Amino acid sequence: MTPAEELAFTEFVQAHGDRLLRFARLLVPDAGDAEDVLQLALLRLTRHWSRRLEAPEAYVRIALVNLAKDRGRRRHLVPVPVEADPGVLRAGPDHAEAIAARTHLDQILAALPPRQRVTVVLRVIDGMSEAETAAIMKCSLGTVKSNLARGLQKVRAALQPTPILVEETAR
Repeated sequence: MTPAEELAFTEFVQAHGDRLLRFARLLVPDAGDAEDVLQLALLRLTRHWSRRLEAPEAYVRIALVNLAKDRGRRRHLVPVPVEADPGVLRAGPDHAEAIAARTHLDQILAALPPRQRVTVVLRVIDGMSEAETAAIMKCSLGTVKSNLARGLQKVRAALQPTPILVEETAR
């Protein structure tokens, strides 16, 4: 990579890195794993940077989706949600509700199987069409629809308030 290309790549990462990391965190529930996946996606981008890609951010997003799917395939066990590390999220008291909502969303997404999680993130959070999602995930429209339906069903179930059972005391 030439010095000019390296400077352009650094500027790209500075401009889009935070947004791409947030996207990776939605796809991969563990913060450390999300950083690793983003690092691998950016490494893949460096290999093609000299070709002057028309949409490098889209390239990284597709790489993130593929890496997240691969990560899910390699794990033969069902992913277990982990508690968010409170030290990771450092914000002022004004942002407490946003942080709580984000943590809750992370926990709900972490409970989904990898393909359903990727589908929900791409369709609902990223706002992609069914065709775009199918192209990125390299699957059929029917698969996208069924993954989305099942994923949203689980999300809705997780958002339902749990009934509080009150025992009647003997008089």
